[in-house]
Amino acid sequence: MQVVVFKLNDQEFAFHIQSVKEIIKITAITHVPNAQESVQGIINLRGMVTPIINLAERFGFKEKPTTEHSRIIILNIFESTVGVIVDSVSEVLMFKDEDILAPGDEPLVLEKFIHGIGMLDDRLLILLKPEEILGGISQSA
Repeated sequence: MQVVVFKLNDQEFAFHIQSVKEIIKITAITHVPNAQESVQGIINLRGMVTPIINLAERFGFKEKPTTEHSRIIILNIFESTVGVIVDSVSEVLMFKDEDILAPGDEPLVLEKFIHGIGMLDDRLLILLKPEEILGGISQSA
């Protein structure tokens, strides 16, 4: 499995590369009145209105200001495009199936959002299910 690795609040997470359409620098985001809390707003992505989700807020993390390393990961979800703001994108990695623990193998892990825990040397990466994390948001944004 090939994944795109990113950081959020000093933790490493990853999305399956097939979910990732592209990665862009932070751009001007238009705020939408009465949007759900974690919806940062919308952007014009080459003529397409694209909702942008603040992933740190969605996870209940303390929000950090954006930096020159911050990125928007554009995902293909539910046959539409949604962007998520992350602190940085670091690399693309390949995992063998045996290096991924199913979320049910670990106590206290929210199985709904997590595809698995990737183990690579001394690193643990949380492999996310973007369709679950963004499900309630992307369909209503």
